[in-house]
Amino acid sequence: MSGLDRLREQAAAAEEPNLAPLIDIVFILLIFFVVTTTFAKDLGLDIQRPAASTAVEVPTRVVRVAVSPSGEVTVDARPTSPWRLEDEVKQRLVNDLEKSVLVVADTAVEAGKLVQIMDACRRAGANNVALAVEEAGI
Repeated sequence: MSGLDRLREQAAAAEEPNLAPLIDIVFILLIFFVVTTTFAKDLGLDIQRPAASTAVEVPTRVVRVAVSPSGEVTVDARPTSPWRLEDEVKQRLVNDLEKSVLVVADTAVEAGKLVQIMDACRRAGANNVALAVEEAGI
């Protein structure tokens, strides 16, 4: 093999693009978008919260109970049945000193159903049970 043939082989090998850095960048961008994406569903259910002019922020360390218009219930984004709600909340309040529960209910949830949910949370040992609302502009 002559020196010219060897030079041609080296030039052909040098022309192939190195895809490893490109793949690394694509994976980094993918991870970035997955981590920074916010999801439209609140606690696993699609909920339209009622508005209130006296709305205040609650601490982040609360048990969140979500109720959909169709009666689906989640506790900290995990689906549960209404008859298991009290046990689920009690289990999450065991190590919580504040024992606070935030009920996130859709505007279409009946008042009777909402009272049942809040009563179950109180029976589970919650000291503070609040209803999540959107801040209304006056």
